[in-house]
Amino acid sequence: MLSLHTSLVALVAGFASAGLYVVGLGGSIWGVFLVLVSPLPIYIAGMKWGSLAAGAGGVFAVMGSIVFSDLLIATVFSFAFVMPAFLLVHLATTRIAGDDDNPVYLDATDLTLALVVIGILMVIVTVMAISLTQAGLVGTIRSNLSLLTEALYGARSNHGPDMVTDVADIIDFWDSPVLGFIIAAVLSAHVAMGALGQGLVNSSSTPIRTAPPFWRLSLPTWPTLVALILVVVILGLDTMSYDREGTPALLIFTLTGFFLVFCVGFLLQGLAVLHALTRGMGWQPLILVGAYMTVLILQPFGAMAFAAVGFVDHWANFRGRFGVADDAAMED
Repeated sequence: MLSLHTSLVALVAGFASAGLYVVGLGGSIWGVFLVLVSPLPIYIAGMKWGSLAAGAGGVFAVMGSIVFSDLLIATVFSFAFVMPAFLLVHLATTRIAGDDDNPVYLDATDLTLALVVIGILMVIVTVMAISLTQAGLVGTIRSNLSLLTEALYGARSNHGPDMVTDVADIIDFWDSPVLGFIIAAVLSAHVAMGALGQGLVNSSSTPIRTAPPFWRLSLPTWPTLVALILVVVILGLDTMSYDREGTPALLIFTLTGFFLVFCVGFLLQGLAVLHALTRGMGWQPLILVGAYMTVLILQPFGAMAFAAVGFVDHWANFRGRFGVADDAAMED
């Protein structure tokens, strides 16, 4: 049962999270930032006071979003930010072995795999929900992408038939990855907010657990094999002649979403390789800042470049080749 102090913490964390989310829905670029930052208070509460505090904070966050907005927005908030934050905090702070003096928690690899599974479930639920709308999944994505593209490049009437063709080409090229990109961005935000929450708690008090060594993150074989199968199936379906309606298009959109969720895991492994190879270097902070700025600014190509490194690392074993795989003497 939560103490009065923890209940107050959960209440503040929940309403702060809901406030960030609802205010962020205003539509500006800063609004997107606030939406992605919205789970941070829940992570802070969970890393300091445990998963029960995070769960209670999540309940208050959903209640706050209902008060500040409406039930539909609260449902999306709960599904995309509150529930994943609670699940990841619970997994990160639950002892799996050891005793009170020497507890053992899930490491960075296990938490990344949990994140990938959560992402896959998010794709499935999102596909099912949007498919129930009148336009369906493909129609909804393409219509919204059309509105966004025309807003960025100008109205069709101002640019003639060439502009219409350009807009159509852009939509045809980017429509299938849109769902996956959005969910991958949400998952990446959870990683960033979880790490930031851990760091903030660690800087001011004692967290429930220490941060797992990120540089040791190394995914097992099965995500690599699944990603390869997904690529083959997507390319096979894409070579078929279809008009972006019906089962082939729905499968391509869904499987592309799955693939991009796995890419988040490969991205983290690629960044872990960089952390490992630069450990002990005086220039490591600058190198890491440059890498993370590349991932953030050069979207999606910067992130995909590091995801490619993480994917290839399964065979290349960069950390083993450069002798840093088992070097525990150095720390980030």
